[in-house]
Amino acid sequence: MTEQSTSPLHKPLTHNWVSVFGFMLAMAFLVGEALIITLDFVYGQNNPYVGILIYVVGPAILILGLLMVPLGMWLQFRRRQKGMVEKEFPVFDLNTPRHRLYLTTFVIISTVFICLSMIGSYQAYHVTESTEFCGLMCHQVMKPEYTAYQYSPHARVDCVQCHIGPGASWYVKSKLSGLRQVWAVATNSYELPIQTPIENLRPARDTCEQCHWPEKFYEAVEKSLTYYANDDENTPYHVKLLLHVGGSSTILGHYTGIHWHIARDHKLEYYPADYARQIIPWVRVTHEDGRVEEFISTEATDFDKSQIDPAAIRELDCIDCHNRPSHRYESPFASVNQAMELGLIDPKLPGIKGVAVEALQGEYQTTPEALQAIEDKIRGQFEETAANDPEIKAKVDQAVKQTQAIFERSIFPEMKVDWTKYPSNIGHFDFPGCYRCHDGKHATPEGKVIRDDCNLCHSIIQQGEGWEEINQLEYKLQDFVHPRGMGDAWEGQNCHECHGPGMM
Repeated sequence: MTEQSTSPLHKPLTHNWVSVFGFMLAMAFLVGEALIITLDFVYGQNNPYVGILIYVVGPAILILGLLMVPLGMWLQFRRRQKGMVEKEFPVFDLNTPRHRLYLTTFVIISTVFICLSMIGSYQAYHVTESTEFCGLMCHQVMKPEYTAYQYSPHARVDCVQCHIGPGASWYVKSKLSGLRQVWAVATNSYELPIQTPIENLRPARDTCEQCHWPEKFYEAVEKSLTYYANDDENTPYHVKLLLHVGGSSTILGHYTGIHWHIARDHKLEYYPADYARQIIPWVRVTHEDGRVEEFISTEATDFDKSQIDPAAIRELDCIDCHNRPSHRYESPFASVNQAMELGLIDPKLPGIKGVAVEALQGEYQTTPEALQAIEDKIRGQFEETAANDPEIKAKVDQAVKQTQAIFERSIFPEMKVDWTKYPSNIGHFDFPGCYRCHDGKHATPEGKVIRDDCNLCHSIIQQGEGWEEINQLEYKLQDFVHPRGMGDAWEGQNCHECHGPGMM
């Protein structure tokens, strides 16, 4: 059998620019995809942009190219219908060698494409679940969170393990929520700073307790703290205490300590009066025997529990106290203290504590501006002494470097993010934290009060001022003694009222 004539009427419908371009586009990306996937499997990749190119953009362009082939054929067919008498559909004959070649080529290419698409879909899932995807794709928006995460105790835990957890349902919910976030980034309509807490976050028992097991928290944990005064000597004050972590006691048979709050033998609920959950006027405890206790703050004079929206009531879980487990922005006071305790900033450098804290608290519009101002501030303070003493100059250089590093990991002026914007509910030094409920002002109608006794959560066993005294401190249970000779002048105030935002 002889092949059909190659006159315009009988040329293949693929003889048009749309189909040819689509075929070339698909083939080019098919070869490129195969090469990059091979390199990806051999060498691995941690760059989210490469992952998106391989497993999201690449397949999309491949599909577009393949769709252009039949589209061009249909357009060509329509043109023939309008300009020629012949209206027959093209004939595909397997007895024709060229047609068999077309079919074989199409089957091979389609098979390879389907296999690569299956691999690509699987890899695309993992790319979108990676920490780099979460932290680097929206670089400007997520820079504060990603930076803080890298310095957190969860730095080796993938974002999705806490924000999504196992299972398909929450994966789908997160991706649907992500569409709204992508739109906000694309249209530059997100808030500065980004508001927290996150609404509709998966319950902590489904995520945190995949690693942390409250029933196995028990006994007390020793914690040491060293604070440096804002004086020329950077006078240290050492406090060592026992944190009553608690949990389920196998001996006593019930929950004790701090983790009593999330015990499984009762349910603790609260109503937050503000979006940030810093004001809690109402607390309810439902005991195992069905007994219910309701505590209402005596300071909430305008509060009416009958007006509580049931949907706004929260059952207390891990993140109500550990609300900044991976994205905590330490205060300048705490950050400089830690750097001095670790020797990253030399405590023997006269007055460095006050100078560094003051430099970090300046009003800056951009990070480069802040870094330069920090350097000028610290170097200016020690200009005379450092000029004649190489040892002092080296200490000043180190202090500048470390103070700038503190700024870069905890303050982001471009995103209007710093430690004051995101309250941390652990403890009560910088923010109300525990005092949101444990203020001695939440009471039942019968007069039972949520106590504000410090020893409920921790007991001080050692405290003292000065380098020599620290090595000679005696271990014993004792009341807190405020440094700097304040005596009992601090009593009746909560720590954050003096050390919180705007007070340092």
